[in-house]
Amino acid sequence: MKKISGNCLAAGLLMAFGGAAVADETIITNDLLSAPAQVFYNDTQIPSITAATEEDASFVLGYLHAKDRLFQMDYTRKIAQGKLAELVGTPALSNDIQFRTIGFERAARVSLPAMSSKTQAMLKAYADGVNFWLDNNDLPVEYSGLEITEVDRWLPIHSVAIAKLIAFDLSNDLQEIDATLAINTFQQVGAAAGFDGTALFFEDLYRAAPPDDRVSVPGFLESIGGIGKTTDNLKQTMIDFKMELTDTQLGLLNNIKSEWESTPLISALKNDGNFDKGSNVWVIAGDKTDNGFPLIANDPHLSLDYPSTFYPAHMAAETGLNVAGVGFPGAPVTAQGCNENLCWGSTVHPVDETDFYFESIRVNTFGVPTHTVFQGQEEPLVWIFQAYFANVIGDGVMNNTEKQDVGYTSGGLTFVVPRRSFGPILDVDTANAQAVSMQYTGFGPTKEIESFFEMARAADINEFKTALTKFDVGSQNFGVVDTAGNIAYFTGAEVPIREDLQLMMQPDGVPPMFIRDGTGTRMNEWMTLTNPDINQATNSEVIPFDQMPFSVNPDSGYVANANNDPIGVSLDNNVLNQVRPGGGLYYIAQGGYSAYRQGRLDRLIQEDLDRGTVNATDMKRYQANNQLLDAELIMPHIMNAVNRASASDAWPGIAQFLGDPRVVEAAGYFTQWNFSTPTGLAEGYDPFEDPFALSTPSQDEVNHSIAASIYSVWRSLAIQNTIDATLAGIDSAIGQNVMSANRPGSRFSINAFQHFLDAFETNQGYGASGINFFTNPSAPSREDARDFLILASLQQALNHMAGDDFASAFSNSTDLDDYRWGKLHRIVFSHPLGDSLSVPNGLFGLQTVDGLRGVARAGGYQVLDASSHSTRADSSDEFMFSSGPARRFVAEVTPLGIAAEQIIPGGQSGVVTSGANYVNQLFFWLVNGYLPLITDLDVIVAIANEVYTFETR
Repeated sequence: MKKISGNCLAAGLLMAFGGAAVADETIITNDLLSAPAQVFYNDTQIPSITAATEEDASFVLGYLHAKDRLFQMDYTRKIAQGKLAELVGTPALSNDIQFRTIGFERAARVSLPAMSSKTQAMLKAYADGVNFWLDNNDLPVEYSGLEITEVDRWLPIHSVAIAKLIAFDLSNDLQEIDATLAINTFQQVGAAAGFDGTALFFEDLYRAAPPDDRVSVPGFLESIGGIGKTTDNLKQTMIDFKMELTDTQLGLLNNIKSEWESTPLISALKNDGNFDKGSNVWVIAGDKTDNGFPLIANDPHLSLDYPSTFYPAHMAAETGLNVAGVGFPGAPVTAQGCNENLCWGSTVHPVDETDFYFESIRVNTFGVPTHTVFQGQEEPLVWIFQAYFANVIGDGVMNNTEKQDVGYTSGGLTFVVPRRSFGPILDVDTANAQAVSMQYTGFGPTKEIESFFEMARAADINEFKTALTKFDVGSQNFGVVDTAGNIAYFTGAEVPIREDLQLMMQPDGVPPMFIRDGTGTRMNEWMTLTNPDINQATNSEVIPFDQMPFSVNPDSGYVANANNDPIGVSLDNNVLNQVRPGGGLYYIAQGGYSAYRQGRLDRLIQEDLDRGTVNATDMKRYQANNQLLDAELIMPHIMNAVNRASASDAWPGIAQFLGDPRVVEAAGYFTQWNFSTPTGLAEGYDPFEDPFALSTPSQDEVNHSIAASIYSVWRSLAIQNTIDATLAGIDSAIGQNVMSANRPGSRFSINAFQHFLDAFETNQGYGASGINFFTNPSAPSREDARDFLILASLQQALNHMAGDDFASAFSNSTDLDDYRWGKLHRIVFSHPLGDSLSVPNGLFGLQTVDGLRGVARAGGYQVLDASSHSTRADSSDEFMFSSGPARRFVAEVTPLGIAAEQIIPGGQSGVVTSGANYVNQLFFWLVNGYLPLITDLDVIVAIANEVYTFETR
């Protein structure tokens, strides 16, 4: 690895590189560094840190994070601690109770001592840097409105707690509560109403199978000695499975669900398909590229709140560190980036790292739980007493908090179950002596932060792979390319092996995607640890690292992942019929993966490689792609309905819709549509425009924009007219609103709807449950019933778009030319303290559409340039999006150097009074622009226009 010479890092560094001529220099004197350090800024305001040691570099990064993102760091820390009410007041109290119960800081206290002395030293240095800034600067403007003048000291544990929170956000299985309630309802109602409730869940509405079959590593399981038992469907695998929840158990689950749904931050964490959490990453070998060098591209999809999730920075140290990329304010890591030897990126892989259990408990004479009962033996609970405080805002008194009254069984006591990796009791019914507990790999001594530190120092893909063995939780698909020309894909995380799936080759009672029996009556525990894997943190058996999905230098010349099923274990709609090498079911995830982004990405790569080679410009084109794959796959069904309705012998019930000229005109737009989603507006931000001089759209762009608008509204109404109307009809028949309360979210709904259409020839619109989802008693054939629904939904969409629900966007117009997508597909980059700090807010010169919130931008549901909305959106503001690429990154990796570019959706600074730095990358992000990512110190110093010099006393 290239070493950075000492004279480049000592007090004479600026003179050595001619940097003394830099006009703006800030001298900062301290006694906490081992040697002087510098920070170089150029026009991008992305800092480049040079220091003697990695600890010194961490100190400086802590200082810079505090300077630019203190409130964001503090806000995230308070969420992880369960102390947000201390910052923003009593509205956050319910959030604190839930987050304190789950216990991110509690888990961090387990992880920090398990980390190496080097890692702990870097975390301590980072905290020292944050605190040094706090000691010498005023707090940013956010605190004045909160009547706060003092901020808690930063501690290493806070960085670890934030890492735990982020890992949980990316990989949790909180939706298992909802899934358990849903299948229980479907089974109970089905038994009474005459349909198969188990099939309704698994095969109709909550399908494991994706709507597109592109995978990242074809044939992987067979390549490592596993096998796939593709003969059984999931319902047959669990032929005797019935949920049969008691009233007590239903009460517990409904309490948890209600608490989570009423707590916005917890609700936003759920990976239930209503939010497009994920990313895209792909790597392409040098023999497939124009220049003969490998390429990598990555865009992680996270919340597009303000300030931006990521903080770009470069850090170099004489001890061998030279890494640039992005990290999370609050921790000194580079989560995605490049060093001098390789570049890496990642996407979420939603593995099943969490199980929930019904527990039998014992209570004392005061009605407080004391034990769980396992196989008849009482096992003591651990009690953690909690005290909650809330900031009093508006009384004019600074730093005024009040203690909150929270009962012992309402959050004042956290009950921790040692058997569940010291996971919490989520809810308890003391009268009936039952509870629900949670077991999660993240409660153990995990080392994600240390893994990131070692990735940053890796010399090649093999060292990078070794670093990933410490990436224990928050599963990611990692793409990596090194300067030797290697490309690779790895999955990092520990997936527990369940007793029944290993020993019985089938679930013992309830499968692990639902709440399981915690009393020891069934084989529902995690396997006792006897063969620890390398660097394993989880205290049970896990799937070995070398059995998790991976690919190194594949014959295809590329690997891509976009949160799809990486190896195809869900393609047959059964995630419980694959066998590990040596036996036991190969169960890593519940299925229901995203698929449309990978489907588009894989098609683009293969089309280009079929024609020749690719280059970095192609990578950017892929990242900017906003074509709707669901529309491409579903459009033949729509046009088939139009064609059948136009036949001379068509049933009048469907022919009538072509009597509406708007339906005919809409079909015409569909015929010409390439499935792209441009804004169609002069005020809209479309790929590769000049963000400071937006152009008037071409007629083709306008036509595509209109088609995107009509299709997107049609999609919403078609789902409502099939899935939602069918469930509501069952509710009406039984006189209870229970089926609709358990309808699938966005992703599962569109997957189910497309499946009904694709399987129509075989199933005639009936689900495997026996339920008819295309009901029309007057239709002479099943095909007519289907086409009636398709065309009626199209006419209904057009009527709706001319109606009051869309009046703010389309002014009740019946002219299809007014239906520009940019009037619906908009974004506000929201600050947690409200509109005055959000973007746009009337400042910074962003273009907006009169009368409409937010910025108009190309994109749509599950496009590569991620910008999803609800698939049930049906009014002017419901097509707005709030998550997407938190960073776009493209690099060509060569032995002579790395040519890399990146961009974030915001500003380097999160301090609104910093002016242009509050939005200095946002304009380019909006039009798919990029800024250089530089690791060459000579270049960094040569282009610097500002420097901070940290002198030692």
